[in-house]
Amino acid sequence: MPGGPQPLEREQRLKLAREIAARAVEVREKNILATGLYGSTARGTDGPYSDIEILCVLDTPDEDYDHEWVHGLWKAEINFLSKNVLLAKAAEVDERWPLTHGAFCNVLAFHDPQNFFTILRDVVLSQPPERFSEAIRGCIIFELYEMIGKLRNAQYRHNTAYFPAIALHMAANGAYIIGLANCYHYTTASRIHAESLALPHRPNGYDELCHLVMSGDLRDPQHINDLCETFWSGVEQWAVEQGIDFEEARKIPF
Repeated sequence: MPGGPQPLEREQRLKLAREIAARAVEVREKNILATGLYGSTARGTDGPYSDIEILCVLDTPDEDYDHEWVHGLWKAEINFLSKNVLLAKAAEVDERWPLTHGAFCNVLAFHDPQNFFTILRDVVLSQPPERFSEAIRGCIIFELYEMIGKLRNAQYRHNTAYFPAIALHMAANGAYIIGLANCYHYTTASRIHAESLALPHRPNGYDELCHLVMSGDLRDPQHINDLCETFWSGVEQWAVEQGIDFEEARKIPF
């Protein structure tokens, strides 16, 4: 039998999660506000090798720590977070929001007498549109603009070995801006490309780049270059259509 994770039935995984959460209640006693499972097991999309991810919400202020470990056949993580810290995290909208914040909206509660996880979900989903626009702008500037520059440098230096990594990065960040534009939470990192293709408001050129990345056939440097450049042109036009000016700072902004 190879090392690493081994298959577990879903009911076994849930049983272990409940045991870990119960242990957390024993350790923190009266500080516990709520406990629940997040991730694929909470959503019911877990596979036989999925890990266990647990939220433990505390009524004491400003705590944020976790334990992550491997025990035999499985891996587990438990995050101890104060209520104020967790609500602050839930209110954040950044470039990876479509991938990270679904965890706050799909918690399988073990202990939640005050319906805290409903409040948590409402905080995630009640952020104003301008925060999503700012996150999209940040993703275009900090990720896509930078990557198209790296692509052009690699082309200039004949470093085509870097092209596949650039294609992967640009496709992933394309999925993020599409998710942000639609306020959509991807179910898991392995599904962001497939799910993004089902969403509206996609930049021109994204579909072709996304299908290339999903195919895994990244052997043709010129084809990669052409698709990335086409997608970048699509992003520029798409940003205008979305009312996002990522070139507004035409002088030093401080």
